[in-house]
Amino acid sequence: MKMYLCQPDETLSQALEEVIKNDPDGRTFECDEQKDRCYIGDEVFSTAPVIINKNNQYFAVRTVN
Repeated sequence: MKMYLCQPDETLSQALEEVIKNDPDGRTFECDEQKDRCYIGDEVFSTAPVIINKNNQYFAVRTVN
């Protein structure tokens, strides 16, 4: 699992673009601000390929097939 820390003025979609651009395996991800919010201790938090931290809120990205 990797963690991406947003810049203060960065949106979730901009963060997702950076995650996709810098993925060493060339994977594509998606993230919905409502559905993919997660908390430390959630199963999805520990199994997601990347967690985006935006203003101390966590979002678990999903791999697009």
